[in-house]
Amino acid sequence: MRRQVLGPDAAAVRGRQSPRDRQPHPRAGHPLPGSFPAIERLEQPFEFVPAQYGKPLVVAGFEPLDILQAVHMILRQLADGRCEVENQYTRVVPYEGNRRALEVMAEVFELRAHFEWRGLGFISHSGLKLSDAYADLDAERRWTVPGVRVADPKACQCGEVLKGVIKPFECKVFGTACTPERPIGTCMVSSEGACAAYYNFGRFAREREVV
Repeated sequence: MRRQVLGPDAAAVRGRQSPRDRQPHPRAGHPLPGSFPAIERLEQPFEFVPAQYGKPLVVAGFEPLDILQAVHMILRQLADGRCEVENQYTRVVPYEGNRRALEVMAEVFELRAHFEWRGLGFISHSGLKLSDAYADLDAERRWTVPGVRVADPKACQCGEVLKGVIKPFECKVFGTACTPERPIGTCMVSSEGACAAYYNFGRFAREREVV
């Protein structure tokens, strides 16, 4: 095992948000994927969003009914004038997180001083490495592993998409030089990437079906 990564911390995310995302939107909210809160304490990673940006959040499961209920809970918060982190995915996500998993992670891993995220740059204390107790399993210690930096092509604007500065369709190569069949940037390579989603479920997909 070479390395593990964490999500960027709240301060790092705030510093890389676009100006429009830093403005409060009293009539907007967001569902959140339940995978990360299934391990981490429910409110810890997300509580700054309702506190500072006035956006209700609901941790949701991945089935259609989960998502529909999460949307209903967001709308209920807006109707009630509330703004908080709620948990729809209670069958999997406990409020206190998975304590045993957190204990194992604390034993096996330790924080890196810094970590480079593609499109975001270096963010302090956002990556993990194996602790000294597991050094014999650490490929970085057993072999000389060069620090390889992989940059997106100059025409690609995945970094701006990831930070919310532009929408995927505002990228100069979106839907022309960069498509799911011939991707240029990471946001189009992954089937879950923002650019791929915009392409596959937007007008580009419909035009492709007609052709």
